[in-house]
Amino acid sequence: MKEVLKSMAIFIISFIFVSYMVDKRVELMTLKGEIKSLQEDLQIERDHVLSTNRVVDDMRNHIDFLEKQVADSNEKIREYEDNIHEVTVTMYHPVPEQTDSTPNITADGTRFTINKASQYRYVAVSRNMLKRWGGFLDYGDYIWVEAGSKSGVYQVRDTMNPRFVNYIDILESPGTRPYKYDNAKMRLVSYEK
Repeated sequence: MKEVLKSMAIFIISFIFVSYMVDKRVELMTLKGEIKSLQEDLQIERDHVLSTNRVVDDMRNHIDFLEKQVADSNEKIREYEDNIHEVTVTMYHPVPEQTDSTPNITADGTRFTINKASQYRYVAVSRNMLKRWGGFLDYGDYIWVEAGSKSGVYQVRDTMNPRFVNYIDILESPGTRPYKYDNAKMRLVSYEK
């Protein structure tokens, strides 16, 4: 009988141990499942954070790009406005009385046909505007002139008498009626290559 009781005690203890182990195994598997689920959630959140960081970085880069564009545009506006000069626009005929003894040759050596002078769209500028006298223009430069019906693009080819300051003299064919535009505007036209 002692042996039967001993066997039953071992059986009961084994049963309790196996039941305990099964419960722990179930609990362990449940915990592993919860851990795996938490790890998946964590990875999703990490991916979301990385994606959000990329969006934020992209937005920062775009903002930097836009700020640079605005700064560049403001610089171009400033350069454009700094390049506008107030001048008086007059005209001259290619005749010795208004030029020199070679009225068909400009100060830079350009030769032209006197009767077609208006077609060339050449101008003489006052010396203070030419680089050789401290100005900002060279022979051959193109300028935009805003002077009523004479507005348009002209090429600097000649120099005016030293007594004139901030003047542009448009070369016109003989017979063109004299004109004058006070408070006219001009700017250097740059052609990007």
